[in-house]
Amino acid sequence: MIRCYLPPGGWEGETAELDEAESRHLAGVMRVREGARIGLLDGAGRTGEAEVVSAGKRSATVRILSRRMTDPRVPRRILMQALVREQKMDWLIQKAVELGVSEIRPMQTDHAVVRIRPAEAAKKAARWQAIALAACKQSGNPWLPRIEAPRPLAEVLGELGGVPACFGALQEGAVPLPAFFDRLRRENGPAVGLFIGPEGDFSGAEVEALLAAGVQPVTFGPIVLRVETAAVFILSALQYEWMR
Repeated sequence: MIRCYLPPGGWEGETAELDEAESRHLAGVMRVREGARIGLLDGAGRTGEAEVVSAGKRSATVRILSRRMTDPRVPRRILMQALVREQKMDWLIQKAVELGVSEIRPMQTDHAVVRIRPAEAAKKAARWQAIALAACKQSGNPWLPRIEAPRPLAEVLGELGGVPACFGALQEGAVPLPAFFDRLRRENGPAVGLFIGPEGDFSGAEVEALLAAGVQPVTFGPIVLRVETAAVFILSALQYEWMR
C-alpha cells in the first residue's frame, strides 16, 4: 500500500490536507487519483487508512477512514553510529529504520574516513531525516526515529545519561552479545545504546573512553563484520530477542 506522512496535528478532522511534498509524491510520482485508498502515518505511532478526495501536485486532500495507535518498541534502540561513506550511511539508515531503531546519533571518530564540517552538520541531519521518513513510509514503521547532527564521540558519550550500552569490540574481554541481552532483560531498562565504530574501528583512546563511560564491549562472533553489517546485525538480534 502507498503510504503518506501526515503530521500529528493533521489528524483531528474527518479530512486532512497533505503538504506539498507528500502531494507531489502522491500525484506526480505515484500517479494516485481520486477514490484511491492509501495508508497514513504520523511518525509518532499513529497509522490509518484514507481515501483520496482530490490529488494535485501541490495539494491533496484525503478522507481519514481509520486510525490506530501502536505502542513504542521496548527497549528504545539508540544507535550511536560512526560516520561512513555517504552511500553506505544512506543504506544503513534505511535498514535501521526498517529494524525499529528509535534514534540515530552519528559520531565523528578518529579513524572515520568521512569528515563533516560543523557548517554542514545540520544539512546532513535533515537529509538523513528525509531518508528515514521515506523508509518509514516504505516499510510501514509507525515510529519515525530522530536523527541528530554528527558530533564527536566524546559529546555523544557525555549525553549517555546512564543508559545501558554496548559497543562491538574485537579485543579480549568482550562478552557475547546474548549475555549482554540477558543483562538488559534482568535490568528491564527502557532504552539501550548501541555503539558501532568506523571502518577502521575505534581508536585505542576511544576504546578507553567507552570503557570509562561504562559501555560494555561485546563480540558479534569470530568473523569481522563491515560497519553497515554490524549495525544491521545488532539491531536484528535485538529485534529477534524481544520478539520471543
